Amino acid sequence: MTPPKKITPKAPGKPAGRKSSSTPDITRYSWQKRRDYLMMIALVAASDHQLQPEEMNMLARLMKDFRLSPRVRNMVLQAAQTPHADIEPLERKLAGSDLAYSLLLDMMSMAMADGVLMDEERFLMHEVASSLEIGLVERTILMDFIHAACQASGQSNPEPLYEHSIETAFELMKKKDIALFPHTLLCPASESYDKMLKDRWFSQRAS
Repeated sequence: MTPPKKITPKAPGKPAGRKSSSTPDITRYSWQKRRDYLMMIALVAASDHQLQPEEMNMLARLMKDFRLSPRVRNMVLQAAQTPHADIEPLERKLAGSDLAYSLLLDMMSMAMADGVLMDEERFLMHEVASSLEIGLVERTILMDFIHAACQASGQSNPEPLYEHSIETAFELMKKKDIALFPHTLLCPASESYDKMLKDRWFSQRAS
């Protein structure tokens, strides 16, 4: 009779759990997706006026962070000079994607680059966000957040209403697991306040 084989127990594996979160990297997306993302921002910004110097500077910084080729950069710049362009094809490509919320934040930051958010711009943001399949409550929270951050950055003791808008947005971002890329400006009005908000967000997300 053949003796039974000795079974060596396997080393215990790592316990199942949530993977450690790393900083999202926009360059991991295809160049086509990155192109569409920035063309959407450029077309929305140019929808009713010529881009202001602050907006062009922000777009140039984004193109650098997105590591686009010179040819693709020219496509984005051409979009920035095309007012009243049809953005529906881009909306269909980006609708429901994991970039939708980040895209809205970047469009909001672009709109606030000159320090003013016009009613027409806010209305357009709602239309685009709806096409991206972002709900009314969610998009309102994020719009209020960017506005509150810009206002609070200029105050030594920010109003409680602004703090409430910021905290509400952070709760939404954590609940929806919204990717916050290093390039995304939470407060285009102040670099130091933007850094403070990002540090605060990553601290809350890790807790």
